[in-house]
Amino acid sequence: MDERASKPPGLLPLSREDLEKTLRYALEIVSDGIWDWNIATNQVSRSAGWYLMLGYPPNSLPESVDTWKGIIHPEDYPGVMASFQAYLDGESPEYCEEYRCRTYSGDYLWISDRGRFVEFDERGEPRRMIGAHHEIHQRKLVELELQQRNEELFDWNLRLEELVAERTEALHRVNQALALKMAEAQRLSEIDPLTGLYNRRKFEQCLHQEWMRRQRHGRSTALVMIDIDHFKRINDLFGHSIGDSVLVDFGHLIAGELREVDVLARWGGEEFILLLPETALEAAAALAERLRQRVRGQPFEVCGRLTASFGVGVLDDGETLDLLLCRVDDALYRAKQRRDCVTCC
Repeated sequence: MDERASKPPGLLPLSREDLEKTLRYALEIVSDGIWDWNIATNQVSRSAGWYLMLGYPPNSLPESVDTWKGIIHPEDYPGVMASFQAYLDGESPEYCEEYRCRTYSGDYLWISDRGRFVEFDERGEPRRMIGAHHEIHQRKLVELELQQRNEELFDWNLRLEELVAERTEALHRVNQALALKMAEAQRLSEIDPLTGLYNRRKFEQCLHQEWMRRQRHGRSTALVMIDIDHFKRINDLFGHSIGDSVLVDFGHLIAGELREVDVLARWGGEEFILLLPETALEAAAALAERLRQRVRGQPFEVCGRLTASFGVGVLDDGETLDLLLCRVDDALYRAKQRRDCVTCC
């Protein structure tokens, strides 16, 4: 292992501006849009992802709380405001709601919204609040459909109360169908539809669970980010259908080299991410190198041979998951500058 695999002796102190940038980068990784409310001035800044999620041109809306209030669905507005005010008044430990927002086209999109105070003045009064929006439209539609089915089933049962035997048989059939649909909805919410691997949302859940286990048991946990080199060239030369096929085959190739306890997910685009429980940096780097060689030696249909770049890191004591993700993403960025290599952090 060369010097790239050795861990740096320490991190330089970050300025407040750098820390805020890091926080924003981390929030952008795990959410579809972020908002930042200056309570004193009532100014609300919103990320480009927030505008993209709702279809508005970037920075096209006034930077105020009223803008947010104005796009909430009228049916959801009272509940959202009550929850928000309860958090502001200290009556609730957190602000977290699911509701509909009006998009640029006039349609409504289901989102989850979570925020908290991050700065206080000398009297202990909050002066800044940051939050994240996550698009949950498809999952919410499935939940509402299931809720409607349950309500219809309840009414139907009341009408057939005297036919106990027939009702029992019907309930059995419907409950089976509901269970299958709920299981399918759960599966779809966790799986990347193209590759069949875990999606970002499910991977984040697995990563958090592993972080909790590490807090209790002190296990070493490693993270590997993977990026297919020159993937845009494949799409440009052979078309997106071939590019999609490459992503599927690449995912299967990586998955075939892993342990049962390892977690592989499609992180986005041509990037994949790998969680390695109970794995030290040296072992994680060795696996990444083995995967790099495996990819390099595997011919892919139509486009021929590929290479990939790898960023590797382990969770340090007291480190947050957001900081770990930022470090490994930076290692991947440095690896991509050279292509076909493994870089550790």
